[in-house]
Amino acid sequence: MRNPDRFSSLVLFAGGMMTALWSLKYGFGSLSEPGVGFITFFAGAILALLSLLLFFSSFREKEKPADLRELWAGLDVKKVLYVLLLLVVYPVLLRPVGFPLCTFILLFLLFRVKGSYGIWTTLFVSCFVTAVSYLVFQVWLQVQLPRGILG
Repeated sequence: MRNPDRFSSLVLFAGGMMTALWSLKYGFGSLSEPGVGFITFFAGAILALLSLLLFFSSFREKEKPADLRELWAGLDVKKVLYVLLLLVVYPVLLRPVGFPLCTFILLFLLFRVKGSYGIWTTLFVSCFVTAVSYLVFQVWLQVQLPRGILG
């Protein structure tokens, strides 16, 4: 296959279908009382659907796929390593620092990597996303999140 999207979409389709079909043996449940296979069924089905869309859209592209050097051109390796470091440090500091503060700092630093946002926008969005995720998980779903130093 000349277009790499065709092959990868077929592999993803097979993986999505296998996930969806295997999750049925664990019990689907209902909307009010979902079973063990509920989320994995929908995750596999959505993956299969999206991979089919990618497969059929790959036939419309006429231009030659870029070679490996073109794909890596202009990549700032320092930013990639910085983001990877943040994503490794976040779960290590999550328990001692706590979810709200650690998540706010992570989001703030990740938004600053992009560099096109102002400081006030970055502060507001980081605070808003942290507050909404705290409300959803801690208050609504009653998940025990690490409190850390805010205790």
